[in-house]
Amino acid sequence: MNLIDTGLRAQARPDLARPDAGLVLASLWHTAGPEQQRRVMSGVMDAWEGTRLPAAYLARHCLEGSDGRTVLNVAQWTSSGAHRAFAADPGNQQTLGRAIRALYAADPPGRHTPWRVVRRREGTAGFLTVRWYDTGDAGAGRSLADELAARPAAAGSPAPVVEHFSVAEDGRRLLVLAGFTDEPGGAGLWFRPFRRLVRAAGRGASGGSPAAPPGQEGRA
Repeated sequence: MNLIDTGLRAQARPDLARPDAGLVLASLWHTAGPEQQRRVMSGVMDAWEGTRLPAAYLARHCLEGSDGRTVLNVAQWTSSGAHRAFAADPGNQQTLGRAIRALYAADPPGRHTPWRVVRRREGTAGFLTVRWYDTGDAGAGRSLADELAARPAAAGSPAPVVEHFSVAEDGRRLLVLAGFTDEPGGAGLWFRPFRRLVRAAGRGASGGSPAAPPGQEGRA
């Protein structure tokens, strides 16, 4: 694998609480089955790994759904403006955009601002679950995040190590990513890491790194 930007590495556990991330992009893709699921994930990551990426790019994770069909895509940038500038570049639209569209047709990912991180117990998060909640505005999204963060863990269910709360830029949705040390199991959908492309902490400062989000209580 030949990465164009040597400040990026291919292997890392998801660190969705990194304080230099001011934008979280997240989306679910639904494929026909395990073969297409892996083909899409591999092709998407090949395309990103072959692209010259700005310092504002922090990470992209393709996570494999436990149902053998769904893909969770999560990307982190230092700021919304930096990502919009990259996406608007005609060269990126012609190369990266065309390569991804050739693999799979999907709506643009949801754009979210990190709000808070809650450490539930000790451990390192390697597996994720995802939920979105509809909210009326950003204030309602932040209030719901605070309410969910304060709730006790459900009895008898696998306990997450950490939960990440991010509010959509338009304020209409709350994204909750929960990290687990082991496969959560059960009937619910969960995700395991497949491939990722991550910039080491501190390498993306020129993209406009924000301070730690309000209410942040821990690191994944």
